Amino acid sequence: MSDKTKDQISEWLNKLERESWQLELLVSAFTIFLLIQATISFEGFITEIEFQYDLTSGRYSMLYLFIGLLFKSLEALTFFLIAHLMLRGFWIGTIGLRSVQSKINFSSLNYSDFFTEKLKKKVISLDQLVIKLDEICSVIFAFAFLVISILLAFGMYLIFFGMVAVILNALADISDWMDTVVNVLALTMLPLILVTGLIYMIDYFTLGFFKKFRWFSKVYYPFYRLYNLVTLSVLSRSIYYYMISKFSKRKIRLVYGLAAFILIFSLLFKFDQHPYYPDEDHDLYMSSNHYDNLRSEDEYVYTASLESDMVNQPFVKLFLRYDAADNSMIQSHCADYIPEKEDGLNWKLDMILEGGSLNINSRKNSPEEYAIILECLSNLFHISINDSLYQELNFRFYNHPDKNQKGLITVIPTHNFKIGENILEIKKVRLDSVQNRKLYDLATIPFWYSKP
Repeated sequence: MSDKTKDQISEWLNKLERESWQLELLVSAFTIFLLIQATISFEGFITEIEFQYDLTSGRYSMLYLFIGLLFKSLEALTFFLIAHLMLRGFWIGTIGLRSVQSKINFSSLNYSDFFTEKLKKKVISLDQLVIKLDEICSVIFAFAFLVISILLAFGMYLIFFGMVAVILNALADISDWMDTVVNVLALTMLPLILVTGLIYMIDYFTLGFFKKFRWFSKVYYPFYRLYNLVTLSVLSRSIYYYMISKFSKRKIRLVYGLAAFILIFSLLFKFDQHPYYPDEDHDLYMSSNHYDNLRSEDEYVYTASLESDMVNQPFVKLFLRYDAADNSMIQSHCADYIPEKEDGLNWKLDMILEGGSLNINSRKNSPEEYAIILECLSNLFHISINDSLYQELNFRFYNHPDKNQKGLITVIPTHNFKIGENILEIKKVRLDSVQNRKLYDLATIPFWYSKP
């Protein structure tokens, strides 16, 4: 590369630096709009995961945490870009003011000599303010993406840890001797990943504490390279090192500490001026989620739902949501039924070798199999109204029209209801800590009946 080419590149970069504020404004404004829309959609996606799938425990828990961190990344980016846009607007206003008057005429204010001297020392010039605001805005713009990389890095580390655990668990199922080998590997690898991951995190937030020791840095370097790839920190590494080399480390630690304090404070405290109103649901609470006519169409059914809070018909419909978190309990309760599908990833097609040819068909269950599992699932629920247990109810599989939730539906005759308030109680079978089946309260739903 010739010297002339280097000069041209340098001049081009300097021009970009001078005019970068225009790009920052355009990108910030457009990105904020997209992020607000994306955050709303992503929040709906997380809600769908919570009600349609079971990712909160077991082997999928790390993936669920990563999705949650991704959502928090969108919120953090939105916050920083809004702050950046406001400061850029302030910066543009300062430039506009400077074009009208570049200096403060203290003599025209007629202040005392004492106050005038203090103001001359404390009030910075517009030139200095413009430069300082420009620097802060550029740093915030870069810091916004650095915060996202921190959150996503933690999520990627969790996925990495979870993948190692899942792989070891799969290897343990191969044979008995592999189980012994895997136990040794697990006792070695998993604590090592936890310890080295903690060291990497401490090193990151202390701005390179472990990189300062000559003997330890050589041992730490391979793990540093590994976690740079695992957490995708290699993408934001340049921004990180440029920032900590330009600004005072004390100030950077102060920013990290302030951000951590705000996060912890928001998680531990909330502002509430309703001290006499209970926070949790209870038997005296009426939730609109329990009624089809009161619940909004974009809201999921939590546990169960009546078609209306006011009943004046010979029959009333009741929907019971199928919760994927109950799969292990259903497997124990319905031991006679062997499902065609696995809990997790499944082939959409059946491949059967018949007469020397391979037939590919969609999965189909027999009516007898449907009847077996329907009876098994319905036996999980105990339904009573005004302390009278209903044992002869007929159930059907049902996809609720609101959010297409899977579950069971039954129709309850109303001839034994009393005029006025009635209480529907739903209990469900669950496994306790020693795998014994017990009933627990699923929902208590009040409703009002009048004769048709």
